[in-house]
Amino acid sequence: MTRFLALATVLLAGIAQADGNPFAGTTWQLLSIQSMDDAQGTTKVGDPGHFTLEFGRDGRVAFRLDCNRGTGDYTVKPASDGATGTISFGPIAATRALCPPPHLDERIARDMAHVRGYLLKDGKLYLTLMADGGIYEWAPVHTAGTEQDKDRVVKPVRFTKGTSEAVIRDRIVGRQYVDYQLRAAAGQRMTVNLKGSNGANYFNLLPPDSPHAAMAVGELNGNRFDGLLPDDGVYTIRVFLLRSAGRRNEVSDYTLSVGITGSPLKPVAARADAVFPGTPYHARTTTKCEPLYAKARECEAWVVRRGFDGTATVELRWPSEGNQEMKRRILFVKGEPKAADVPQPMSFTRNERGWRVSFNGDEHFDIPEPLVYGG
Repeated sequence: MTRFLALATVLLAGIAQADGNPFAGTTWQLLSIQSMDDAQGTTKVGDPGHFTLEFGRDGRVAFRLDCNRGTGDYTVKPASDGATGTISFGPIAATRALCPPPHLDERIARDMAHVRGYLLKDGKLYLTLMADGGIYEWAPVHTAGTEQDKDRVVKPVRFTKGTSEAVIRDRIVGRQYVDYQLRAAAGQRMTVNLKGSNGANYFNLLPPDSPHAAMAVGELNGNRFDGLLPDDGVYTIRVFLLRSAGRRNEVSDYTLSVGITGSPLKPVAARADAVFPGTPYHARTTTKCEPLYAKARECEAWVVRRGFDGTATVELRWPSEGNQEMKRRILFVKGEPKAADVPQPMSFTRNERGWRVSFNGDEHFDIPEPLVYGG
């Protein structure tokens, strides 16, 4: 069995306040919009950080709506179970800049007037619309100094115009950790190099939409990473001190070098290969699997095709023991698995049905050929 860390369970972010408001002082980012209309389905948000919801302690709420901003009032009444309740928003006063398609800013501002209830489950917030109008799924945004996570600091990685590498010099103290975030795409190559004054100073590389599970572990890789990226989205480089050093309030002055090279493998346009409405996925199926730390033997398999030559990102999904959805993303390039969002070494065998992809010999996924190539 592998000695790599299993996925951590995300704690509920809503912390009850003295006035009974579980949201005061918290911030959330939008993951998806689930429609009750099967024809519309679920709209997965490509960049959750562009759509945020910040609850003030004064009964006011602030929205980021892509390129627009909005404010309004909110009222909340928790139920006795501590996980559900009623919530409503007053009229949202929003700016009216023209954002790029698909214009989710307009939809969100409109729908917030119809929110009537909430559910806190597995660390996420679900806002329900009246008359089964849909469900908005939000994840907590942990920013420095908030009650959600006092030790976390979030900083963007910015490249100087005309360059593809950034060198960051910074300091970390005690239990503090810094999440450096940057957007990158499948098929691009990322390099990360960390040099700290404290031998307990390391980094983990987290793939998009993964708050804890690392695809690279600096402690095991000599604080270096050089590899292809399997999917599109915001990647996080988490810099930290080992727990023992953090408890002693030790300090590390470090230099973090980050580079992105190569051209993105762009998804096939919907006009050439239809996608599920509101999503980037071209197809889905179920397939045999043996994920680590789970009893599942069948996984959902989704695909974003990036060509008709066997170039694609395959996303495997299955429920964990706590019924939390887990995933693996594998990048295929011209019919061969080339990268994944986990630190374990990947291997594969080809057969008449497709591929059997394994990680460290501990978990296995069968990938059907038609899913990758289409047809």
